[in-house]
Amino acid sequence: MVASESQGQVVPTAGVDLGHPDTYADGVPYETFAQLRCEAPVAWVDEPAYEGFNGGPGFWAVTRHADIVEVSRNPEIYSSHVGATFLRDQRPRDLAALQQMMLNLDPPDHSKLRKIVSRVFTPKMVNGTFESVARYAHEIVAALEPNSEIDLVAKVSSEMPLMVLADLLGAPASDRHLLYSWTNRMVGLDDPAYGGRPAFFSAFQEMFAYAEAQTTIRRRNPGDDVWSLVVNAEVDGERLTTDELQRFFQLLMIAGNETTRNLLTGAILTLDAHPDQWAQLRSDLELLTPAIEEILRFHPPVMQFRRTAMADGELGGQRIAAGDKVVMFYVSGNRDETVFTDPDRFDIHRNPANHLAFGIGTHFCLGNSLARLEARVLLGELFARFPQMRVAGPPQRFRSNFINGYRELPVALGPAA
Repeated sequence: MVASESQGQVVPTAGVDLGHPDTYADGVPYETFAQLRCEAPVAWVDEPAYEGFNGGPGFWAVTRHADIVEVSRNPEIYSSHVGATFLRDQRPRDLAALQQMMLNLDPPDHSKLRKIVSRVFTPKMVNGTFESVARYAHEIVAALEPNSEIDLVAKVSSEMPLMVLADLLGAPASDRHLLYSWTNRMVGLDDPAYGGRPAFFSAFQEMFAYAEAQTTIRRRNPGDDVWSLVVNAEVDGERLTTDELQRFFQLLMIAGNETTRNLLTGAILTLDAHPDQWAQLRSDLELLTPAIEEILRFHPPVMQFRRTAMADGELGGQRIAAGDKVVMFYVSGNRDETVFTDPDRFDIHRNPANHLAFGIGTHFCLGNSLARLEARVLLGELFARFPQMRVAGPPQRFRSNFINGYRELPVALGPAA
């Protein structure tokens, strides 16, 4: 362990820069997180400069389940709005734009938008999508050639959430490539494969122009899609403003696409690495529901979210100063030994009901039921048709400290059943 000094204290940091995207190049450093949970569950991490980043003030890495829950459930103490939820500090102009996004709001402003969204993502709505999700799953899997090798991300994992998202927005299916490009560029800020910062900001411009056009159409001729409901909804007699609608559209792009895509890809990678568990699942597809929960715990699509302390206080035995960045590492909380027995063991029979993959508290993911449905239906269809499928080569990971995701995953399908 090495030491780093912050707030007048010496705090162990495991000698790893948890803010650097290259730290995750070969996967999540679970051994480092285990060491931190044991020795310094709230640890100070410096932010040295590297190519494309001028350095930052440092942050508190929160790695224990209980502390993550405490931060999540106290938005009045740990704000999503003040510094937004990206780990890095943003330029003032960029921060002002990001602060309008639902993900970066605190109550009561957050409550206004959540009230509208809650009307949309109801159990009735999710259940009502089952037929279309089942149809898309069949179309995606039926289009795959037996005994071929495919890129799972391009052919399977990205297709399902994009089809569903297009339906939710009332957008033509042919616009899927636009949605795919925008989400890649928004979460790929640190990944040269997606164009870096210039591509990141051009995605916003293109997406907001599209959202504005869709809003005009849906207000003139509303349909039964989610976007029609959102743009015409009123809270306390007021519709959402243009800025609010743009930020909500952005949230749908990422939450409705990126997380589901990486849940599906992560499922295949995790199962392939645990052939005994995959064999049990293939023999009884009724196990898919608990298996998906265990995949979410073991391989969550989102690695972390940031908050900003609003006042001096204490967390996990450390003194936190007002203005400090506090970063919740879900990938660590989901492996907490005090919550999950033998946490590094993947077990599809486990019932990890309190995993953190969808967050907790104020910002708990409203689309969680839809993501679970998409994964259950698509994976069931895929495993039934291609029971011998396997990973055929190493995945190409996103360069990111945020998304636990992949650009490519080669998979050999084997013969069709």
